[in-house]
Amino acid sequence: DRGVYDQPTTAVTVSTPEAIFPFDENKYPKNRLGLAEWTFAEENPLTARVFVNLIWQELFGAGIVRSAGDFGMQGDLPTHPQLLDWLAVDFRESGWDIKHLIRTIVSSATYQQSATVDDKKLEKDPGNFYLARAPRIRMNAEHIRDMILFSSGLMVQELGGPSVKPYQPEGLWEASTSGRGELAEYRQDEGNSLYRRGLYTFIKLTSPPPKPIIFDGSNRDVCEVTRNRTNTPLQALAMLNDPLVLEASRVMAGQLVGAGKAAEAAIEEAFARILCRPPSEEELRLLTAYYQEELKRFRQRPEKILHAVQAGDSPLGPNAEKPETAALMQVVVAIYNVEEAITKT
Repeated sequence: DRGVYDQPTTAVTVSTPEAIFPFDENKYPKNRLGLAEWTFAEENPLTARVFVNLIWQELFGAGIVRSAGDFGMQGDLPTHPQLLDWLAVDFRESGWDIKHLIRTIVSSATYQQSATVDDKKLEKDPGNFYLARAPRIRMNAEHIRDMILFSSGLMVQELGGPSVKPYQPEGLWEASTSGRGELAEYRQDEGNSLYRRGLYTFIKLTSPPPKPIIFDGSNRDVCEVTRNRTNTPLQALAMLNDPLVLEASRVMAGQLVGAGKAAEAAIEEAFARILCRPPSEEELRLLTAYYQEELKRFRQRPEKILHAVQAGDSPLGPNAEKPETAALMQVVVAIYNVEEAITKT
């Protein structure tokens, strides 16, 4: 009675919720196979809808049902029930093809709208319930790492394998460990393992990796259907000082200088690789002026070059100690730190 273990009332048996739809024991074996068949049965109204809603939440920042973890009586009603129904049926009939589902959503006119907010729309629909504009949301923690790796050319796209331990401040792990066994101290990986996608980052419950946590990643101690999205000074500090950001900037700058590109052309390419659009005239003017300022500084103080470019474990390369590389690296760091770099707009 009310969850008290020594006050039993009505006897219950192992089964699925009748409110969804009955578990027909003549149709489904009463084991894990039967549960899987019941879960993906055409009569089950939840499976496709819940998954479609989670994908919608990833792309728009909020689900069609805003309480993505609660489709019950205490949850929110869908803002667009017919759209949710249609997407769920289309997803199931496609053979549960996730790529097809994502392609359908991102190729829609709704997703491809501008994220610009005018006063009239903001007054009528501040929470964007009616999808009058495109989503403007910050990337998830893992996606920020992936964006940095991919845009710089550092990403190792190998699939599967064990978790990896990327850069982490010294002593952080040891401060919260019991001091015994294999995990007593943090052993940073080397080589290609440093450049795996964020999905593969090793997570220790008592000492989760700091950068994902700063960007609202999960520390895995609870199940999170919906993540918070905060905006804090620590995030700006991480993007300015993280060894991966500095290393990625140096690698990209070395590639562009090694290709013999002129300053403006190199800045335009770096801008496009990170922000996925060409810079405006004003943006290009500001970044070029910053490049010239940094180039002058490094030419006057060449001993500063090595200190600036030595972040990270990847080899420096033949162009690393040129003042042009160090100056362009500072420009790339600045581009990575534009809000638009880590925000879908």
